[in-house]
Amino acid sequence: MVQLSRRTILTGGSALATGVLIAGETRAALQTDKLAAAIDRAASEAIVANACPGVAAAVWRGGEALFSKGYGTANLETDTPVAARSVFRIGSLTKQFTAAAIIKLSVEGKLGLDDPVSKHLEFFSTLKMVSIRELLNHTAGLHSDEAGPMCLDEKPKTQIDLARAIAEQKQPFDFAPGSAWLYSNTNYIVLGAIIEKVADAPLSAAMQTLVFAPLDLNNTAFDDSTTIVPGRVSGYTPAEVAGVFTRAAYIPIEQAGGAGAMRSTSGDLCRWHAHLFNERLFNAKNVQLMMTPGRLRDGRLASENRFSPQDASYGPTQYGFGLLIPPPTKGHRSVMHYGFINGFAALLETYVDLKLTLAVLCNADVNPALPIRSIRRIVIDQLL
Repeated sequence: MVQLSRRTILTGGSALATGVLIAGETRAALQTDKLAAAIDRAASEAIVANACPGVAAAVWRGGEALFSKGYGTANLETDTPVAARSVFRIGSLTKQFTAAAIIKLSVEGKLGLDDPVSKHLEFFSTLKMVSIRELLNHTAGLHSDEAGPMCLDEKPKTQIDLARAIAEQKQPFDFAPGSAWLYSNTNYIVLGAIIEKVADAPLSAAMQTLVFAPLDLNNTAFDDSTTIVPGRVSGYTPAEVAGVFTRAAYIPIEQAGGAGAMRSTSGDLCRWHAHLFNERLFNAKNVQLMMTPGRLRDGRLASENRFSPQDASYGPTQYGFGLLIPPPTKGHRSVMHYGFINGFAALLETYVDLKLTLAVLCNADVNPALPIRSIRRIVIDQLL
C-alpha cells in the first residue's frame, strides 16, 4: 500500500491548483485574443468602407483594461494615426458627466434635485416651474431652438448666457413641464448653467474640480475652440464620392455646454464608468439615482408618454440621469449613451453586474457603416 504524506497531498494540491490557474489564464488570453481579432476586423472593415477615417475602442472588465486600440487616421492632412490615447469629441456622452456634477453638488448641500430651476437661475422665475430633476430626466418640456442659443458668435457665451436665451425664447415650452418625455440638449445646457452659478466658476473649471480631477480623468475635459490638445483627432464628414471626406462643419463647441461639449479618450471613458460604479465619486444611493428611470408628475414612467412620435424608436429603453437604460441583454443590466456631434460619433456602455465597459469613438458624422453597433455586438456575443 502506498501511503501519502500530508506534505505530498499538500504539494500535489498546490500543483493541481497551479495547473488550474495556468489553464484559466490561458483561456482568458485566448478569449482576449479572439475579442481583439474580431474588433480588428470590424474597425478595419468600417475604415475600408469609408465610414470614418479612424476608430478607437476599449473594453474594461473589473476596473482594468481588457482591450484598447486605435485604428486608421486621426488627421487626414498630416496622416497621423489614431492611437489608443487619441482624444475625440464625445458629444452627448457629456450629459452623464453633467448629471454626475449636479448630484455631487446636491451631496455637498449646494442644491436639491427637486429645486425649481428659478431658485438658481432667476430669469426662469417668469416661466412655469421646472425642477432640476425634470431637466435631468428630459421631462422639463423646454423648447429646443438650437439655431438660436447655439449660434456662430465670435465670442463664446457662458452657459448662463445660453440658459437666459433659452428662457427668453418666444416659445419656452413644447409641453407642460413633467407631462411628457422629449430628449433635448436644451435641458442639459440649462443644467450646465446651474453648475456655473452654484459653483461660481466657468463650467469647464467647475467640472474639473467636481468630477475630472477626483477621478484622475487626465485626458477628459470640456473642449474649446482655441486650446492645443496633444493627440487631438479631427472630425470629418463622408463625401458623396467614395473614399473622400471633408472637414466636419464648424461648431462653436463651447456652446454645446453640458449637453455635448466634452472631449475624452476611450480609456478615460472606461475609467469613468469603473470609478462611478465603484462609488469613487459618491455613494451607491446616488449612483442608483443615475440609473433610475425618470417619471412624470403623475407617477407614470416617462417613457409612457413620449412627446415626439419619432421617439417610438426608443421602445422600452428608459432614461435616468444622463444615461439610457435599455432592457437587459442576456439577463445582464446595462446603462449606455451615444454621442453624436459634428465630425464625431461615440458609444459608452457598461454591463453593471459584470463590471464590463465598452467605449467606441469614431471621427466622422453618424452614418450606418460606422463600427459602433458591430463592435458592441462582438462584446455581447463574446463576453456576456
